Amino acid sequence: MNAKKSPARWLSPASGILFVLHLVLTLLNVGFNGLDTPLSHALAGAAALFFVLFIISERYHPQPLMPRHLRASLPLQISFWTGIFVTAVTCAAWFLLAVTMYQIYGFGGPGIILCFVTLLLMMVSGKAFGEKLGRNVTSASLLLWGFMIAACGLGVMAIMPAFGLVLLPGMLLTGFGAGIARQAAATERDQLTGDEYHYASRLGGWVRVSSALVMLALLTLLLKSNPGRQGIENGYSLLAALALAGVVTALMIPAKRKRNNVTVCQSDNGRFHRQE
Repeated sequence: MNAKKSPARWLSPASGILFVLHLVLTLLNVGFNGLDTPLSHALAGAAALFFVLFIISERYHPQPLMPRHLRASLPLQISFWTGIFVTAVTCAAWFLLAVTMYQIYGFGGPGIILCFVTLLLMMVSGKAFGEKLGRNVTSASLLLWGFMIAACGLGVMAIMPAFGLVLLPGMLLTGFGAGIARQAAATERDQLTGDEYHYASRLGGWVRVSSALVMLALLTLLLKSNPGRQGIENGYSLLAALALAGVVTALMIPAKRKRNNVTVCQSDNGRFHRQE
C-alpha cells in the first residue's frame, strides 16, 4: 500500500498530539489531586506510551513528520527551541501575571486587563524597536538581547512579586524584551532556506502551541504545590530560567552571510523553498 494512503502515516501526528494532551492532564492532575493517585499513574503511563509510539513512528515510518536528513540541522533546531522559549516569556508570563494580580494584589477583571494592555503595549514597542534596529544589527544579536531583557524582568518579578515598585519595572522589561525576541525569532526563521524553512513553518506552530500548553500546566502545578507568594516566585524563576535558556540558544546561532533578498516559492510537489 502506498505510504501516502496508509493510515499509518497518521500515527506520528496522532501519537504526538495524544502525548502532549496526556502530559498536560498528568501535570494538572498532580497539581490538583497529587502524584500518588490512580488517575495520575494512568495518565502518566498513557503519556509514556504515546511518546514511545511517536518515537517509533518517526524512526521507522518512510514519511516521518521530520525528514531524517533535517534532524541534525542546527538552524532548524534553533528555530524550534527559540519558539519554545519565546512562548515562555509571552503566553506563560501573561498567565502568571494574571495570577499575581489576582492573588497578591486582589485585582479583578478590569485591573488584570489594564495590566495586560500595558504588557501588550511594551511588546508592541519592543517589536517595533527590533524591526528598526534590525536594519543595522543581526537578528541573532537582537534575539540575544531580547531574551536577556526578558530574563532580567522575570528575575526582578521573582525576587519580590508583592512589592509593586519591583513588579512594575519587571513587567515593563519582560514585555519589551519579549517583543524584541518575537521579532528576532521571526526574522531568524525567515532566513532559513529550502526544506528547513518549510518545516520550520509547518511544525513551528505545533511546537509553540504544545509548549504553551505544557508550560501553563507546569505553572499550575507549581502554584498548586506552593500556594500563595512562594508558588508565584517559583513560577517567575522558572520562566526566567527558560529566558536564560533562550539566551544560550541565541549564542549558538552561527554567523550568517550578508543578508540577501529572498522570496518564498512553492514547487510542484507542494513544498516551499526560497529563492535568492
